[in-house]
Amino acid sequence: MTSLRGRLSKVPILPIVLVAGASLIIFVVMNPWLIFTATTPTGGDMGAHVFGPAYLRDNLLPVGRILGWSNDWFAGFPAFYFYFPLPSLTIVALDVFLPYGVAFKLVTVLGLLALPPAIYFHTRAMRLNRHIALIAAGAGVVFAFLESFSIYGGNVASTLAGEFTYSWSFALSLVYLGLLMKAVRDDRRYTKWAALVLALTALSHVLTTIVVIFASLFVLAWKKGFWRTLTVWVWGFAIAAFWALPLVARIGLTSDMAWTPLTRWEEVFPVELWLLLPIAIPGAIWAIRKTSRAAPMIGATLLPVIYYPLPTVLPDLFPEVFDGTRWKLWNGRLLPYWYFGVAFFAAIGFGAAVVWMSRRLPSRVPKLWASLVFAVAFAVAVGLVADSTEFPRWAWGIVAVVGIGVVAASLLAPAMINTRNFLTTTAVAIVVLGATAGVTFIDGWSRWNFEGYEAKEPWPEYQSLMVELDRLPDGRVMWENNSGLNKYGTPMSPMLIPYWTEGSQKSMEGLFFESSLTTPFHFINHSEMSFKSSNPIPGLKYHSFDMERGLEHMDVYGVDYYVSFTPEAAEKALGIDDFELITTTEPFKIFRLPDTQLVETATHLPAVYEVPDGSLFGPLTGSGSVTGTDGEPLPGFHDMALEWYEDIDEMDRWVVANGPAEWPRIESIEERPDTEIDVPEDPVSNIVVEDHRISFTTEAVGVPHVVKISYFPNWTATGADGPWRAAPSLMVVVPTGNEVVIEFEDTWAESSGQILTLVGGAALIIGGFVAWRRSRQTTTQSSESVGS
Repeated sequence: MTSLRGRLSKVPILPIVLVAGASLIIFVVMNPWLIFTATTPTGGDMGAHVFGPAYLRDNLLPVGRILGWSNDWFAGFPAFYFYFPLPSLTIVALDVFLPYGVAFKLVTVLGLLALPPAIYFHTRAMRLNRHIALIAAGAGVVFAFLESFSIYGGNVASTLAGEFTYSWSFALSLVYLGLLMKAVRDDRRYTKWAALVLALTALSHVLTTIVVIFASLFVLAWKKGFWRTLTVWVWGFAIAAFWALPLVARIGLTSDMAWTPLTRWEEVFPVELWLLLPIAIPGAIWAIRKTSRAAPMIGATLLPVIYYPLPTVLPDLFPEVFDGTRWKLWNGRLLPYWYFGVAFFAAIGFGAAVVWMSRRLPSRVPKLWASLVFAVAFAVAVGLVADSTEFPRWAWGIVAVVGIGVVAASLLAPAMINTRNFLTTTAVAIVVLGATAGVTFIDGWSRWNFEGYEAKEPWPEYQSLMVELDRLPDGRVMWENNSGLNKYGTPMSPMLIPYWTEGSQKSMEGLFFESSLTTPFHFINHSEMSFKSSNPIPGLKYHSFDMERGLEHMDVYGVDYYVSFTPEAAEKALGIDDFELITTTEPFKIFRLPDTQLVETATHLPAVYEVPDGSLFGPLTGSGSVTGTDGEPLPGFHDMALEWYEDIDEMDRWVVANGPAEWPRIESIEERPDTEIDVPEDPVSNIVVEDHRISFTTEAVGVPHVVKISYFPNWTATGADGPWRAAPSLMVVVPTGNEVVIEFEDTWAESSGQILTLVGGAALIIGGFVAWRRSRQTTTQSSESVGS
């Protein structure tokens, strides 16, 4: 009994209560009673993210894959090659004993709930005392509830918009930096844990990883910093290599969404930061004077501000290098570290003031005075919340939690209370409750998301559409894009056609826009087939609401069905003979499009345009630029494909990225040959398209065949030469026999990555076991010494 009491006396009660309380506040604001209802979450991207973990669970993991292929979106895309698998794997694990909707919603909020403990750990790793660390943990609530920067990443709003993987990685990145500092300065045994958490950070989001790798540079100059940091980087990459190596190897195959860099300095200095900066600046100065361990977080804080103007300034200063460069690293995605850093160092400055004050007051204060201050602070907090434009249900939850805490503290506290603990608790309460006072739309947004599709008033309309589609023969579906679809939960709600139909029907639009080479061509199609389309990629040649043109492009991608949403689209489709109305389920009309096949033969000899697209690092290395016979740079294959796609009258004259030597090479689309090929009538049969396998029978041996599946280097053909990339984003093969099989297989990138992960994981386990043995031996020797 005495031993148990001794152990309990060592439990850090105050940190546990305050840090857990900060996380609880975030949780309460997000309507936890709805999180635990087994509905399918909606809202922004989140309402479409539902597909990803389910596909991982049902299609990839059963065949021993995490990275693989899906035909459910964009005429096919590489699943989880360019998106982050760790949160989805966690959803699948929780789904073993929880309803899928509950597992999904819990994972979406876990990154936010981890913020306060991650900040506390990081601050303690900086060697600041626990009182400052506790107040800094409260800054996690401030950052979570910031609304000015909305959906750039890391806060509640961006998480509700679907960026929950960023929230995960953000919290993990703080833990990683803390472990790295401890590995270098305190004990090298932390090296393996720093490597593990770095891998987990990368497996949750790559942009946060880039920021903390930059922040790690400030550790390199420390004693033993270079080799231990390098060890952590290599080890961390090895653990995550099963995903990270294929990502690096295939990054050039991502679609460019042409994100426009932010240029307004109001984005860097939103109103919500104005009151924090005067405290954050001296707080950062005090922290760096107190400990050099503040340098990594200062670096992470300032990097977004340094990078912010570069995408617009550098092309002006160095046009010969950067003119026309697409900056895939969007500056808005880095800004959360700036916003967080301001809140973090403001809290450190506040915490330092609280500690300074506590040293100049009596070490203990009477319980009566402490209770009175708590009561006044509680009343002020209630007044701040109640005075806001809306006093939602979660606010009453906060009132109840804090009120019970105040009463319990008053009843259980001893006659005299530790002054520093009292001031720290008060400061944390001020920071946390002050952050909740400014919350406006988060309550309504979280309710909209977590009540789910099934709770929306027009759910029967949406459900009826999915039922009608599921009754049709398997095929690809193009649906009309319109913001009015948001009434079902999100404008992206039809993306879940494969989810609700269990994969029998494929949606031409999906969520992972950068993952498929088909994405920009799909948005051109969507513009042609929609009354009011969003046209999200700047610079493309859209032909809005031109359905006759759109029908030509539907055939290119083997689309079988069209779903109209607006009366205007339905009326136009009914006026075109090639649209056959199958059924109506208001407000939707489902049309069958002209017959198409997923494998077709060429009618003309293809032309080869051997110019790759520019690499991600091309502007810095000078790679990726190919000049023509006139010495001028040639556009990349993607640009050529866009030009080919624009000319709908000549799409039977294919352009490919590679092919047999006898196919002519061209430098412009005008050079395409007009050489016809004799092909037997209806030569292709027995077309079977599965997740990772395509097969067909052909009578046209030696004739080029287009396979209407998005190109990716992992496709390998048996019974045919190729596949080669073909405009716009598909594949071409030349059969060498009647039976052709094309399979999605691992390459050197996947195999090497898996081996590295096994090696890194084994080293982690062995290192952990050795450390455990040493610790046990030390404990045994200490016990024997005491006994003797």
